Amino acid sequence: MLTLGSILEQNAKKYHNKRAVIFKDKVLTYGELNERANKVANSLSDRGFKKGDKIAVFMKNHLVYAELIVGFAKAGIIMVPINYRLVGAEIDYLINNSDSTGIIFTEEYVDVIKEILPGLPQLDTVIIVGDSTSENMISYEELLDNGDSSNPEVDIKEEDPLYLGYTSGTTGNPKGIVISHRSRVLTGMAVAYEFKLDESDIHLVGGPIYHAAPLIFLLTQLIVGGTIIIHETFRPNKVLADIASYQITNTFLTPTMHAFLVEVQEKVKADISSMRVLSSGGAPLPTQIKKDILNTFPDAGLHEWYGTTESALTLNMKPKDIHHKDQSVGHPFPFVECVILDDKKQPVQQGEIGELYFKAPYLLTEYYKNPEETEAGFHEGYFSVGDMAMQDEEGFYYIVDRKKDMLISGGVNIYPREIEDVLHMNPKIKDVAVLGVPDPVWGESVKAFIVAAEGKSLTEKEVITYCEGKIASYKKPKSVSFVKEIPRNPSGKALKTELRASIKVGGYN
Repeated sequence: MLTLGSILEQNAKKYHNKRAVIFKDKVLTYGELNERANKVANSLSDRGFKKGDKIAVFMKNHLVYAELIVGFAKAGIIMVPINYRLVGAEIDYLINNSDSTGIIFTEEYVDVIKEILPGLPQLDTVIIVGDSTSENMISYEELLDNGDSSNPEVDIKEEDPLYLGYTSGTTGNPKGIVISHRSRVLTGMAVAYEFKLDESDIHLVGGPIYHAAPLIFLLTQLIVGGTIIIHETFRPNKVLADIASYQITNTFLTPTMHAFLVEVQEKVKADISSMRVLSSGGAPLPTQIKKDILNTFPDAGLHEWYGTTESALTLNMKPKDIHHKDQSVGHPFPFVECVILDDKKQPVQQGEIGELYFKAPYLLTEYYKNPEETEAGFHEGYFSVGDMAMQDEEGFYYIVDRKKDMLISGGVNIYPREIEDVLHMNPKIKDVAVLGVPDPVWGESVKAFIVAAEGKSLTEKEVITYCEGKIASYKKPKSVSFVKEIPRNPSGKALKTELRASIKVGGYN
């Protein structure tokens, strides 16, 4: 049965005394994880929660996350992970849209939750993780103390929803994405196969678990019977120290995280010899950062993959190809079929740019309560999130850019990612984002937002001149703004809506 609960039940028998989860000074074996997950499921069932109900989770990375995802899975309760950086109305929207009737959070967010509760009467179960207590709130540990540790007798099917994840909402209100047990269990199995992971591996969870990719890799390691080390938040020094201490063998990090890790490793020279599998996804991996990773981790294979919350991993560039296929994200992931279509939904010629559609057993079930968006995303069994791609003569795929990020200047299509990749190679530039801005003559013109490297200074003219001979003249930035940081979501994608808004209000020069 391809359900998360059944697999963890089996692993608890196979690896009963083996370490499953490590978080700070706490360790859970597979037997303990399974027992606590059973208590989660049974105690919530005793409180009236039934299969199909939804509970929001609002916390940084925590040991409890592993208990909840397994416990909810066993009870048929649908987890709704919420970005802990959100506030007020943003949280309200997700709880209301998801129809959540309960929420679990860590004590550091007690004031945030107290503020929103009066406007959310449907939240009849409020559970706090930690030592704090408050009126009308239930202690998580007390909840578990009253729970039965035996396996719940709930009929869970492969097609049942496992969790309801939300898009980052960079182009409007976040959309709820329904992911089934079958989808994520098969994803975990395929990741293990593709990345060659097994029960001997130790995985570092460095990114926020509420986001799709860190959750996928966490589940992958638990499915195969390995060990996960959960970090509350990403801190490069802590990552390097734990690689040496626990002999961590694999991790997933966004390009920005990789860049920080490389920068710190140059100073501390930690023992990173145990690391054998690195993966990068969520946002394009700039060529220069890729080279830095390979130089810093010469004994680790680097996978650069492309995927979405809706589709999990879709394309993957394996270590054997990553050196000679610059900017490619490889071939389709196992059991994934890809097609590139034009605006008339006809296949484009090899080497031409079109919209990427994919078919796989890892796809979302639907956008929650949004049949219009669900229907718009699918075409003859294939799905698209609006990314533009091309395929070369050897079958390698290249993600050119988001369809919505493409700009048109003088009637010519320009893809910001190409320009960003060139600018990333400038050693004086730490980070960059490119977008189109209104132009009275050309319709749109190229604007670059630049974060200078530490101790370096740049002028607009220097940035524009740097592009000469590296990209066509019409692609060079026509204007440059220097900023302290590029706003990014947890997957590393630049929040270009915020950059555009800053132009309108005069936030940047």
